[in-house]
Amino acid sequence: MQTKILFTKLIPSSVLEKEFGADVEVVCKPTLQIELTSAGEILKQIDYSIHQFIVTSQNTVNAIQGLELNGHFFVVGKKTAEKLKAQNREVVLVEDYAEDLAPKLIAGNYVPKWNFLCGSSRRDLLVNELSKANHGINQIITYQSKQIVDPLNEKFDIYAFFSPLSFNAFHQQNKIPESSRIFTIGNTTTSAIQEVYPNHEIITAQTPLVEVVIENIKKYINDKK
Repeated sequence: MQTKILFTKLIPSSVLEKEFGADVEVVCKPTLQIELTSAGEILKQIDYSIHQFIVTSQNTVNAIQGLELNGHFFVVGKKTAEKLKAQNREVVLVEDYAEDLAPKLIAGNYVPKWNFLCGSSRRDLLVNELSKANHGINQIITYQSKQIVDPLNEKFDIYAFFSPLSFNAFHQQNKIPESSRIFTIGNTTTSAIQEVYPNHEIITAQTPLVEVVIENIKKYINDKK
């Protein structure tokens, strides 16, 4: 009997073909649509007297491709940091979560002023923590996240989620069966799901990477055999 998996974001078909065999049916149904802010609009919002940039998303990296931003970058996410380095940005600090980055920004020997390159639905944590420490934050919206709310007519054995906003979009029209297993990319997403499904077993990636989610799913499927 085939295992049915739902990914709530697009995963390249080449990856899925390589990672999952014929006894697994995979459906990718994105629950977020990302629209990048224009280069001109981003540049208008930059405070050029500040040479420290906070980046928390790969979407931001895509949005600033080709823009000349002189300074140091402080980053949430290893993949995001890798993409910034590929753009020849100077990455100073990388953490897996905003919760880990905030105290290091506050305790570090840094100028307490930041250009925060973020999405329209960014979490409040970084801004709140830095503001409490009297750090100045210039927020630049580099992309808009629009929820895609679609009912799904089929049930899946495995559901994979990659952000709280994505889960919220899914949850508006869909339910997860008690017998299904939930996989997430990180603690923040897991916390959002637990508020709705406190009794479901959720397997959280130890490192917030898509590759780790896929490995966790493969291990779960193999362990069931």
